[in-house]
Amino acid sequence: MEKRLYSALQRAKQKDEEGLKEVIQQFEKKIEAELRQTSLQNRDDLRQELVIKVMEAVENYKMEEVPNFEQFIEAHKGKK
Repeated sequence: MEKRLYSALQRAKQKDEEGLKEVIQQFEKKIEAELRQTSLQNRDDLRQELVIKVMEAVENYKMEEVPNFEQFIEAHKGKK
């Protein structure tokens, strides 16, 4: 999932509509879980709000600040 999500996120960041749809689809189970916790009459509105939040997160996500594996290991040395 991570690799597919990362690839979709890269495309979505480049304004690719299909990439954005894939990102939203990756979070569909979580969205559905949240919707089950609210009343039926509020679910459509909540779904729209959650999708908007995912879209905003994609737009604000700074991929260039994600460390590669070596940087991640170095940053977490000695933390236990």
